[in-house]
Amino acid sequence: MKAKIQAPNLQQAYIKGAEELKCSVTDMDVKILQHPRSGIFGFFQRDAIIEVSTTMRKPQKEYKNDTQKSEHFDKKKDKKKKPPKQHFNKTEESTQPQNNHQQLPKESTHQPKENIPAKPKKLEIDNSIFDAFHKGADEEEAQKPEQAKKEIKPEIIEEIKTGLDRVFKASSFNINVIDVAAFDSETVFVKLDGEDAALLIGKEGYRYKAVSYLLFNWINSKYDLGIRLEIAEFLKNQEAGIASYLAGVIDRVENSGRAQTKPLDGVLVKIALEQLRERFPNKYVGIKNGDDGRYVVVNDFYKK
Repeated sequence: MKAKIQAPNLQQAYIKGAEELKCSVTDMDVKILQHPRSGIFGFFQRDAIIEVSTTMRKPQKEYKNDTQKSEHFDKKKDKKKKPPKQHFNKTEESTQPQNNHQQLPKESTHQPKENIPAKPKKLEIDNSIFDAFHKGADEEEAQKPEQAKKEIKPEIIEEIKTGLDRVFKASSFNINVIDVAAFDSETVFVKLDGEDAALLIGKEGYRYKAVSYLLFNWINSKYDLGIRLEIAEFLKNQEAGIASYLAGVIDRVENSGRAQTKPLDGVLVKIALEQLRERFPNKYVGIKNGDDGRYVVVNDFYKK
């Protein structure tokens, strides 16, 4: 039996079709001829149209009693069961002795060398860099005569002083070049002072760092030397403040063997590095970068 149903939406069409065919919605075959559409402001509205028909279900077999029903399902289960596997070698296996492992040939304990994986070689670390890390740590370096060490020529010192005089005369700062001398074999000491010394240092030393970087780039690229810059007594005061702070760090190193400073900025890192290396010549003292900034760590060298 078939029927054509029209309704505002598909849900009402299904219900209306089930009522007309006098059956459940699940027992219907539904063919959608037209999908509904709501339209705009009542215009272009369209109903749902479906064609329904009743499905023909296979009637279930009726059983007279429960015994007949159970026998029917038992037969189905027996058909599904697979026949057991036959063991044809059962007799042969039973005749074999139980201690078969005694009859097997013994395996040779000597395996060919090709099958034995080679043990990985241990990395040999050259620890010579640790022995000569700090100045004066190496005994051979300490035994060298002073004449053999590199010295900064007086001509270079005079040339640097002349260049600094020309730079600061052309600048807007009232600054005088007080002293230019050799601090060590690889560093030049430069001292500046004048009425605008505080302006050249800047708040929290930000201009001091800028001037130091500029002079270092010039002197290092041209003469392959480092620079130690002093403006008025800024560097001296910074060294005194860092020395006072490092007293607690030194105590931690002496008690536990290791320690690290708080994050330091600019020239303070270099000052702390120099003071800690001088205090602990036989330990590793280096600069580490962290999320908060750079800090100095003191630790033991790891040697074999």
